[in-house]
Amino acid sequence: MSGEEIRLSTNFGPLAVIWDNVAQAWSLDVAYNTQGNLSWNNWNGRSKASIPGLPVNSPYLYSMNVIDLGGLELEKETFFPVGSATQDPGLYINTSDLTAGMTVIDVISDKQIDTSEVIDFVYFYSSNGSMYGMQNNTDDPTNIIMGQYRFLTGNSNLTYPTMMRTEVATSFSSGEPTAASKLYCYRIVIPFVGSANTNIRIPASRFYLTGVRDKEDDLVYMMRLKRSYELKQQG
Repeated sequence: MSGEEIRLSTNFGPLAVIWDNVAQAWSLDVAYNTQGNLSWNNWNGRSKASIPGLPVNSPYLYSMNVIDLGGLELEKETFFPVGSATQDPGLYINTSDLTAGMTVIDVISDKQIDTSEVIDFVYFYSSNGSMYGMQNNTDDPTNIIMGQYRFLTGNSNLTYPTMMRTEVATSFSSGEPTAASKLYCYRIVIPFVGSANTNIRIPASRFYLTGVRDKEDDLVYMMRLKRSYELKQQG
């Protein structure tokens, strides 16, 4: 491969929210978010207990950004991913009065993921140990340009028991080439909440995706374009 090496990136702002256990809903921590910190571009929280067929009470948060590959599309080039990295300097905080824990899922996909598919992330992992794009999940794993899973917990024996530490970190990236005009980047956070109000802190983060832009044979490229179009129609 003799194409040009490129590095793509996207940013997510920090977030501080409170899970109101009585209202079963999220609210912004105003004291934090009015100090010049950016809230997520879009964020939502919902109790799994309100979704038929899913296990009880585990609210989640998510945010999405887009990486524009329109320049490559104009040149009829394909993006070949080589590596990825997530930068999130800072602390993940969970003040749950019960077992404090948190799941963090970072994804870059060439298919837009709707809310029902975000819920699938929660459902497939918690109910049968399968993650998005893995066995028992019907979504095509080749859509996942980058996928990282982390599980964080607190430690009551430490000075700062509400500070989350990484216990498990794994990758489920496909690394497949893509001719899509956009890549969709997601942060999905599933915290364990307590019997009282729970404060959640999520640091600002950045995704890096490195790769090569290059031309392919016309037939191969046209097939990639066809697949990209079909994904947009289904998304």
